[in-house]
Amino acid sequence: MKLEKKIAQKIISLSELDKHIVIAVCGAADLGKSFLSAKLAEILNAMDVSANHLPLDSFLMNRTKRIKNGISGYQPESYNFNAIENQLIKFKNGHDVSFFPYNHSTGEKAQESITVSSCKVLIVDGLHSMHKVLKPYIMLSLFIYTDDKHLREIRRGADIIKRKQSAEFSKKVEVKEYQNYKQFVEPYKEQADLHLYLKEKWKYSLKNKKK
Repeated sequence: MKLEKKIAQKIISLSELDKHIVIAVCGAADLGKSFLSAKLAEILNAMDVSANHLPLDSFLMNRTKRIKNGISGYQPESYNFNAIENQLIKFKNGHDVSFFPYNHSTGEKAQESITVSSCKVLIVDGLHSMHKVLKPYIMLSLFIYTDDKHLREIRRGADIIKRKQSAEFSKKVEVKEYQNYKQFVEPYKEQADLHLYLKEKWKYSLKNKKK
């Protein structure tokens, strides 16, 4: 059985505990959090459990403003957690939620919002989907990671292809971005319920948590 289906079954086993379930998918940038979240939602819907996906990048400060303020997307202050929490409260109360999609190429959010219909399971993905403000709403958390060398390689490639940045700029910010990941995001790993190791693109293995 595929790993995604195993995770989906685990989510379904929690469905009797609450009418509206929030799942967090956390980890470093560019490791496939959104891909996995969308895949889990697809599997759950095919199993007659209504599910949708909320990307937290949609609550990220625009890139030009982050650069002006000297902060990274890895730093919590680059996110509007009050707005995210408000959407989770709406979801838990059985209402639709909405967000403004973030364009990684331009570093800007769209002018028009997208509405996510009320559902049983809302999968929230992002660098800070396990932030202390959001944690009270989360029933199950997943943390995606890989070895440090692979992580750096993936980030460089994504900077050029996804973010449309130059190789020179990517190299310039690499050390700080890596340090910010270690300081602000990696600590969530020990709090996560499931650890997923990225072996190669879109392929994960479930790792036992260290005791």
